[in-house]
Amino acid sequence: MGRLKKFGKRKPVFNGNRQEASTNSVWYNGSPPPTAKFNFCTSQLLKCPEEVAKKSVTNAIEEAVALNENSRDITAAFDGSWQKRGHTSLNGVITATSLDNGKVIDVECLTKFCHNCKSDQPGHVCMKNYDGFSGGMESDGVVNIFQRSENLYQVRYVNYLGDGDSKGYKKVEELNVYGNVKVSKLECCEHVQKRMGTRLRKLCKDMKGKKCSDGKPLTGRGRLTDSAIDQLQTYYGLAIRRNAGKDVEKVRRAVWAIYFHKYSTDEEPYHTLCPPGTDEDCWCGYNKASVTGNKYSHQHSLPPAVMDEIKPIFRDLSNQELLKKCLHGNTQNPNESFNHCIWERIPKTVFVGLKTLKQGVLDAVICFNDGCVSRLNVLESLGIEVGPNTKTALYAIDKKRFEDGESLLCK
Repeated sequence: MGRLKKFGKRKPVFNGNRQEASTNSVWYNGSPPPTAKFNFCTSQLLKCPEEVAKKSVTNAIEEAVALNENSRDITAAFDGSWQKRGHTSLNGVITATSLDNGKVIDVECLTKFCHNCKSDQPGHVCMKNYDGFSGGMESDGVVNIFQRSENLYQVRYVNYLGDGDSKGYKKVEELNVYGNVKVSKLECCEHVQKRMGTRLRKLCKDMKGKKCSDGKPLTGRGRLTDSAIDQLQTYYGLAIRRNAGKDVEKVRRAVWAIYFHKYSTDEEPYHTLCPPGTDEDCWCGYNKASVTGNKYSHQHSLPPAVMDEIKPIFRDLSNQELLKKCLHGNTQNPNESFNHCIWERIPKTVFVGLKTLKQGVLDAVICFNDGCVSRLNVLESLGIEVGPNTKTALYAIDKKRFEDGESLLCK
């Protein structure tokens, strides 16, 4: 058990059982030994964060409604996160954030594990609230969030923002949650942008050992290299974001402008679709040079044979139906940021039960929506008197958070 060190005049009482040690004894490297079970304490401590988090979520929803011209039909982004990778996790968290203010508007915690069931304890309350494979947690959690939205918050999530392989939307569509009100699917611009790089890298893999129409390989110096793929992926994402809120045809023209810009040579320039050189946001060096009268050299163009190979990819990713779902110009970054906050509180290296998982998620909701200073509401609801040092520390954490965010935006 380790060496005990005496503090004060009284000797610690130890009879071989850590739980039965005298309360007058103090362990060498910490406070008095803990009680055997914390279930009662955990249940009591869970009530106050639940109340504070519910108020925070309600305020976030009302703020989103106000930003949406007081319409109760709002847009939400949904994402699932697991405590363990590889879709073998016993715990999962499904989050919903508002596209209007970026705040969390609902969460669902699911688990396939119950300690009492495993120990065959009779008459217990089972903590397991999900059966099935871990990958299906996201779709079930999304359905639960949709089904309680009208009763709890009097809103409907008429626009569903998710990644391309989201099964949650398909299940919501099949169940017809809102009756005659159809839920529209929106795409995350960042996930769509990644498709360009994924498709181009797959093409390079499939073309390995094969030749293009000019008798040369697809990859290599001056051809479709990794840096050229990253560049095309970035340009594709910018074409979508810079034309957010505009007509879908303008987005489509902007995507094809990238293709013909890279296709152009000094002998055959194709810059008709590129922005005019007189525009402030013009990125085309050729059109800028045409206005200023300077000479422009197409040093970064790709060979026509390479461009012919990647043309089908541009054709697929410039589909009007796909681009129409990206006109909002938003991403799932708030969900990803919130997921980071969750697993920062609950390390993925340590398995926890449902109550502990909920405590970490609720604290993440409170801090993510209203800042760490909102923890004062939890302490006050627990009847704990908050001192000035605690307030100062929480305000300092929030201040650093804002400063770090502003520094990232300035980069």
